[in-house]
Amino acid sequence: MKVLPFKIPKVENSSFHLQIDDEPYFYDKLHQHPELQLTWIVKGEGTLIYGDYLGEFMPNEVYLIGSNVPHVFRSKAEYYQQADKRVLAKTIFFKPDLVKKGQSVFPELSQLEGLLLAADRGLKINPTASPKLIHQMNAVFEANPLSRLGQILCLVDEFGRTESQVLSQWPQKPLKEQHGRRLDDVFKFTLENYHRPIQLEEVAEVVHMNKAAFCRYFKQHTRKTYLNFLNEIRLQKATELLKNSEMTIAQIAYEVGFNNLSNFNRTFKLMKGRTPVMERSRFTIA
Repeated sequence: MKVLPFKIPKVENSSFHLQIDDEPYFYDKLHQHPELQLTWIVKGEGTLIYGDYLGEFMPNEVYLIGSNVPHVFRSKAEYYQQADKRVLAKTIFFKPDLVKKGQSVFPELSQLEGLLLAADRGLKINPTASPKLIHQMNAVFEANPLSRLGQILCLVDEFGRTESQVLSQWPQKPLKEQHGRRLDDVFKFTLENYHRPIQLEEVAEVVHMNKAAFCRYFKQHTRKTYLNFLNEIRLQKATELLKNSEMTIAQIAYEVGFNNLSNFNRTFKLMKGRTPVMERSRFTIA
């Protein structure tokens, strides 16, 4: 199966493709496509990898995925293990050149160019603004083909004026299929094994490279070292446990793969700017 590219089905007599994913888990291969992707996560949780960004996704979040940017919404492990777990997302795909070509007829569309440029780095809507966008997305899916065009333009305009978080630190470039497969194998291996010690030689073997070559390769394509990437995953999982469990901080540190508490505390503060105790206090209801 090809990891890259991912082909969006063509729809006759429409500038957009609407897709509803109601599955046991989301498509779990690193992939890219020329269409912009506006996705509302209705149900489901997991890890979003987008260019050099790694973070948790949750229900009722709205994302804008850029054209030809490698990404994957990888569901949590329980979605693969429990038959009663399902995910649901509603997505609108559209090609950026439609907006550019449309400017020759409708000059007002030039106002959307800034949003198209920002999409390369990916955007996540501020959660407080999500309900309004979600309402507009539902309207798009319920509209007839003629009114749908106007609904989508209103939706994209509203997205561009709504406070959002930029996902990727750097503008991203498309990946060749071979590189996409290798990185996908590394991501999958790491997500399945982050809870235990991982040697660089071991992960390099996953993609049939020696340690030195793998380190250069990984940093070239992700702009970060493998250790930084591994720690990002571990701290994301730790944050989930701090929020949703009653485990002690020491238990959480060992659960996510750190070999001692002091190293966990030091790494957590260095990468997140606050200690695990401070992080847990953010989720504590007074």
